Amino acid sequence: MAWQATEPAWLMAAVIGCVAAGGVVRAQADGVDAVGTAVSAATDRIRITLDVQGEAFAPTGRDAPPVRFPIALEARFDLREAPVPGGGVQRRYVDAAADVRVDGAARRVTLSADARIVAVVLRGTTPSPYLVDGFLTREELDLLETPFDPLLLDALRPPATVAVGDTWEVAADVVAGLLAIDTVESGGITGTFGGIVDGRATMKLSGIVDGAADGVPTHVTVEGSFTVPVAHHDAAEPIALDGRVSHLAVTLMERREASHVAPGFDVEARLAIARTADSAAQDTDAPAAAAGDRSAASLRRPGPGRPGVVWLRDAAGRYDIVHDERWRVIEDGSDGLVMRFVSRGALVSQCSITALPRAPALSPPSIAEVERDVERSLGTQFGMVEKSSEATRSDGVRIVRVATAGRADGLPFRWIHHVLTDSAGHRIAVTCMLETSMEGRFGTADRDLVDGISLPAAADDPPPETAGTEDSPPDREARVPTESLTP
Repeated sequence: MAWQATEPAWLMAAVIGCVAAGGVVRAQADGVDAVGTAVSAATDRIRITLDVQGEAFAPTGRDAPPVRFPIALEARFDLREAPVPGGGVQRRYVDAAADVRVDGAARRVTLSADARIVAVVLRGTTPSPYLVDGFLTREELDLLETPFDPLLLDALRPPATVAVGDTWEVAADVVAGLLAIDTVESGGITGTFGGIVDGRATMKLSGIVDGAADGVPTHVTVEGSFTVPVAHHDAAEPIALDGRVSHLAVTLMERREASHVAPGFDVEARLAIARTADSAAQDTDAPAAAAGDRSAASLRRPGPGRPGVVWLRDAAGRYDIVHDERWRVIEDGSDGLVMRFVSRGALVSQCSITALPRAPALSPPSIAEVERDVERSLGTQFGMVEKSSEATRSDGVRIVRVATAGRADGLPFRWIHHVLTDSAGHRIAVTCMLETSMEGRFGTADRDLVDGISLPAAADDPPPETAGTEDSPPDREARVPTESLTP
């Protein structure tokens, strides 16, 4: 299996991706329409540092040892955070950057100037950042997903009054969120009240957690501490720590196996977070575009952003996609894009997206031509055509969809082929394959993916009249995947 030269999400957030978040504020994604205007009276200044050292490994074959390579990351974040009506927070990033080194190759990842005002809500026990009027790239999303997200710090406090030496268990769903894993199979994180010094209550954190992420086992060791400011208090009396966590420092050691969409890793991460009240809520120091900033505002797809979607732009500018975050890129090169759809740890489907040679604008492929090409390309795997349809979206893009059945490696499979053509002759081929047993879980993921694809605009060619068939009506014209992206 070949992976794209990126890092798993807390490894890029621990090489911008291999530990993320968990839940205290139970804001749900359905309330995100209200997110966007911060309530400045409660603004916090938050500074985060994250340093990671270790190695990643990827399998190379059934009988071959995995390939191993060193990885390192130094990330720094400086932001202002304020609650917003309807739940969640708005974050204004003064600085967000990570220096990443993978197998000796160094690069710097920064947050684009047009993506520095970010809304964040909790979905379950996972903080989900997004843009209100646009879409984040996967790399930007991974950069922003740090362990022990500030939204979740107060979930570490004891649930009742405590005295020196008392212990408590952090809720299992919060532990899963804090460590960016899907489930906790055994173990947990324990807090211990250490006492009050200089107006600060100090708590220790420790634990060993075995769980799963993306369908593979992970083992995490946690050691650290956090503080909560307190008013004058008699040390001999129990205390309710209802203040907010102001400082946290933890060391995480994690070994995660390779998954369907990312290499495994064995790392040590050191994280520090400082949170203080910030009276200068209105930023006058909003950052300008950094030198070498690759994500120019003129290129970013505008639109009503929401949690759970990712924006991807073809390097050659032939298309861009806003897609469900469960689609993960594993290869992206001149020959095309390959993604995998992973839901609740299961590999559901693999999809390839290829830009085809430009065709005469008045000669889009017919259903019969696509069916013939599909049968020829599948060869001995081809069984039968199950359903074919065509439709034209309101933006002038014509879509031919051909669903086929067949067998591969002795198992029943389905292939769903789409050919998109715009009025200027730009063409994209999209092919999804899945085992027949995965049809229920896959649902309409192929249609949602295709809906999110935008081809280059044809300024000189007026789009044809919108048309559709019973199987594929024109009301699926929205080019952003429709609702319900929660796994």
